[in-house]
Amino acid sequence: MSLSPASANRLLIALGLVLILSWGSLYYSLAVLALPLRTELGFSELTVFGAFTLGVLVSGLAAPAVGRWIDRSGGRGPLALGSILAALAFVLLATANGLVVYFLGWLIAGAAMALCLYDPVFVVIHQVLPDRFRRSVTVLTLFGGFASTVFWPLSHWLVEIAGWREALLMFAAFQLLIALPVHLFMVPPKPGVGDSSAAAEALSMHAQSAPAPPEKIELAWLSLAFASAMGVFGALSLFLIDALESRGFDRADAVWLAAAIGPMQVVGRLVEWRFANRSRAVTVGAVSLSLLLVSTLLLNLISPYWVLGLVFAAFYGIANGLLTVVRSTVPVEIFGPANVGATLGHLARPAFVVKALMPAIFAGLLAAGVQMSVALWTLAAFAALAIVAYWRLFVARERSNQNRRQRRMQLDRQALEP
Repeated sequence: MSLSPASANRLLIALGLVLILSWGSLYYSLAVLALPLRTELGFSELTVFGAFTLGVLVSGLAAPAVGRWIDRSGGRGPLALGSILAALAFVLLATANGLVVYFLGWLIAGAAMALCLYDPVFVVIHQVLPDRFRRSVTVLTLFGGFASTVFWPLSHWLVEIAGWREALLMFAAFQLLIALPVHLFMVPPKPGVGDSSAAAEALSMHAQSAPAPPEKIELAWLSLAFASAMGVFGALSLFLIDALESRGFDRADAVWLAAAIGPMQVVGRLVEWRFANRSRAVTVGAVSLSLLLVSTLLLNLISPYWVLGLVFAAFYGIANGLLTVVRSTVPVEIFGPANVGATLGHLARPAFVVKALMPAIFAGLLAAGVQMSVALWTLAAFAALAIVAYWRLFVARERSNQNRRQRRMQLDRQALEP
């Protein structure tokens, strides 16, 4: 069946709300739950966050397989399984009294992340709303951007009135009572799987005029661009306040400047939504990576003046907000609609792995005696590498297109020979 505009809007709102729930509980809540958890279980900070890091690594490693599954069968089953695994993970974490159950809980949570966070939802949207894909992705990221805003205070409130174990059990209930029904009853089947809907016809027509699928070298360059950028965000997600202090800002100013980044992410996504019909996704990708490089250079060079700090926060936040969108829209625009799940999953794996490992690597550099200024210049180098890799993608793409044109000309000549 074809989704009416009203049904499409209801689907986007429902999936957006579930993304707030899933991102908030699976990814952001640990920042609040870590202290009471450590106090009761006696775990070190490294143990608490190390298990979470392993979960994120599992998410990245599983991403290609999840993408291929959604390409074949649609997203209803994978998203529903993600909700079930998330609930199971929270139950295990809530009952954990030792390392084995605690680590097992986060490993299962990592599998759930691969099944029900941004990338799988984006693939589903591309299948059922191909003509609205880019703006729909932006809308969903706007919802997801509120996950920490909702779940940090919610997690704190639940811990205060009940305890961290009860908070995790409440998260499990959210998954089973809210997320699972949305995934089971609102996510349509994949167009073309027992369905002759207009969405399937639109997707088929789009595929007929689509660009050629990616070559391995093209995927490698785009993977490097996204992974390098995600490495910067991964490191600064934990060390941004310390980095700003190293530039001469006092602690309070550093906290306020870091807090300004979230609203700037929303600004970037709103601008992308507003101009989605007037600009190409690849152009937005170039803007995002350029702003990231400029912001890392500013972070290395600025003096402790509020205006300069706000310029950094604006550029860095907008770059972060845009990158979440372009990670899904750029591959579709360049490579076409075929096997979107596999393509996004392939690109997600190195990005998630680097994002998971980068905080530990950055902390290791500082622990080894590397000065913060040197470490920050390393992040600027990562941002520059992202731009170079992004540029090399288009060089490789043009070369591949030339080779394809030459092969077609040879086949045409052979067909004309007597």
